[in-house]
Amino acid sequence: MNTTEKQALKTIGLTLFFLLTATTLLFAGIQEKVITKVFTPDRSRPLLVKVRGDGAEVAIAAVERGREGRARYRYDEGHFSGFMEWDSEQNQLETILDMEGLDFDTDNDQESSLDIMLPTGVPIDLDFTLKAGSVDLDADGLEFSGLEISLWAGELHVNFPTPSRSVIRRVNVDVKMGETVIEGLGNLAIEMLDVNGFAGVCTLDLTGSVKMRRQVRVDMEMGEITVIVPEGATVEARITKLGFLADVDLPRSWDRDGRYAFSPGAHRGEADIKLDIRGGIGQITILER
Repeated sequence: MNTTEKQALKTIGLTLFFLLTATTLLFAGIQEKVITKVFTPDRSRPLLVKVRGDGAEVAIAAVERGREGRARYRYDEGHFSGFMEWDSEQNQLETILDMEGLDFDTDNDQESSLDIMLPTGVPIDLDFTLKAGSVDLDADGLEFSGLEISLWAGELHVNFPTPSRSVIRRVNVDVKMGETVIEGLGNLAIEMLDVNGFAGVCTLDLTGSVKMRRQVRVDMEMGEITVIVPEGATVEARITKLGFLADVDLPRSWDRDGRYAFSPGAHRGEADIKLDIRGGIGQITILER
């Protein structure tokens, strides 16, 4: 068999493969569509990243190298629709993820995923609202000037493994139902962190290398609240719970005074970290690490 014949057979094989794949997707009810954007932000001002959506699996991280950012939204066109726009004048990336009606047919793979790779060395103002899904934010190497995250139902996992020196006056996180895990909050220069939820599990890790006074408010009606504070930091905690329906677990070395608890050396109004924890039914735990 000569080279031309081999190439012809290869072409036929590839054609049959793609036809078979397309037929399989068609019968499975999957009509995949992909929207991509490559953008170069103005590094002299904050990069605005705005996401609004009904449902998706979202992953946000830093690009490995270069000044360009990249965004990719992949979805089943039969169940979702999408919009993505880069506005260079506003220095803003906007993404809208919509679900087409309410289809709970579990026989079809209803997929919707958004991947955003952000450039380093530019302050990022993230404004994120999702009705349902999962959000994984790996902030290694990223700098934040603003952070607003709202998730009605699902899972939120955020990690700040490296210091971000931009001062953020207030960070708001609202996960109505589901699991919230935020690690390395002590690597952000946050003055006020406000976390709200209705039911689920919330874990906040305040350890990190950015030393400053900060306030943290956590409010959840039902579930488990765990706050990890740096060992040796002075902490004042005000804990409000629904009578005997919530248990409170504190480090043994802490002192209790009614609703207040103090780490060794902490005094009311003078602590490095001020906690305001409001739990209804469930478990409240403060750990030192």
